[in-house]
Amino acid sequence: MRIRLMTTLVCCSGVCLLVVTTLFAYPRSPKPARASSPTADEGEQIAEIPAPAFIMLMIARDPAVQSELRLQQKQIDDVAAAVAEVDQPFWLLRDVPVAKSAKQLDELQSKFERRLRAVLTSTQLDRLNQIILQARGYKALTSSEIAQRLKLSNQQVGEIRSVVARAKGAETVDAEAVHAILSSEQQAELSALIGKSFDLSRVARIGAVAPELQGANTWINSQPQTIAGLRGKVVVVHFWAFGCINCVRNLPHYQSWYQTFPKSELVIVGIHTPETDREKNVDNLRQNVSERGIEYPVVFDAAAENWKAWGNHMWPSVYLIDKQGRVRNWWYGELNWDGARGEEFMRKRIAALLAEK
Repeated sequence: MRIRLMTTLVCCSGVCLLVVTTLFAYPRSPKPARASSPTADEGEQIAEIPAPAFIMLMIARDPAVQSELRLQQKQIDDVAAAVAEVDQPFWLLRDVPVAKSAKQLDELQSKFERRLRAVLTSTQLDRLNQIILQARGYKALTSSEIAQRLKLSNQQVGEIRSVVARAKGAETVDAEAVHAILSSEQQAELSALIGKSFDLSRVARIGAVAPELQGANTWINSQPQTIAGLRGKVVVVHFWAFGCINCVRNLPHYQSWYQTFPKSELVIVGIHTPETDREKNVDNLRQNVSERGIEYPVVFDAAAENWKAWGNHMWPSVYLIDKQGRVRNWWYGELNWDGARGEEFMRKRIAALLAEK
C-alpha cells in the first residue's frame, strides 16, 4: 500500500479544490513469482480507489489534522482508541478489490464514524469532513452522497466521470473542465463542502500499526524478537521463500541496507513463509541463509501465521515500520523489476524514517 500524497491546489470560478493522489499499494512486479490470490477482473469499474473509508481513517488519525481540529488530549486519546478498533480489519482489506470488500468497508466505516461522532463536536466533524473531501479529490464528485449534496444530474455525473477518466492521475484532472460542468449554485455548494484548503502534504503516511509476530519460534541469526520490542527503531519486514526467484533477486538489496544503515537504528527481519515441501524444511532454510550470506534475522513462518496476520498475498513483499511501530510504506514484487527503481525509493524512505524524531 503505497501511501504517498501528491497535492495540487486548483481553482476555477472562485472554487478551490485540493486534489490529492492517495495510493495505498506500491507497484507490484509485473511478473511476480507467486501470488496467493487472484487479482480483480481487469474490467472491474470502481469509482474511487482507495475507498473513502481508507482516506477517512488516514485523515482522522493524523496529528496535523487533529491539531487543525483543535482536539483536546482526551479527544486525541478517544480517537486513538477508535482507530485501534478498526485499524487491523482495515489493514487486512487493503488489497481486496473495493467491489468485493464494500460491505466490510461500509461496516467498518459506520463503526468508526459512530465513534467519531461521540468524540468530536459538530464543528470539528464538519472540518474533518471538509479535509476528507479534499483528500478524495474530483472522483468524489461522482459518488452518490456528494452528487446528491450538489444535486448533480446523471448527465453531469457522467461528464465529470469522463473528465476524471481522461486524466493520468488525480493531480492532472482538468479542473476548468470539471467546474464548467457545474452551475454557479453547485460551485458555491462545493466550495462550502471543501472549506478552507488544508495542506495534505502534512498528513503522515500511515498504513496501520504493524501486526505483532505470530508463532515466531524458530529464528536464524537472532534470538526471538517482537515488533513491540523494536519500538524506537526503524524495522524492515520482508516476506520471502528461498525457492522464489523474485525473492532471491531482492535479497542483495536487503543485505545492502543491513550493511549500510546503523544496526543500532535499523532492524531487518526476513519472514520466510514456505510453499513447497523443500521450503518447509527448516534445515534447508538454514543452509540457504548461510549460502546466501544473509546476516540479518530470519524467522521461519512455518504455518504462515505471520503471512495471514499481515494480510500478505505475494512473494516477495517488503514493509517499512517507523519508530512508533506503524507501517509507513510497502512494496510488492521485485524492487527493480523493469526499471521500477524500487530499491532506491525504499532506501530513501528508510533514511527519512531514521531521521524522524
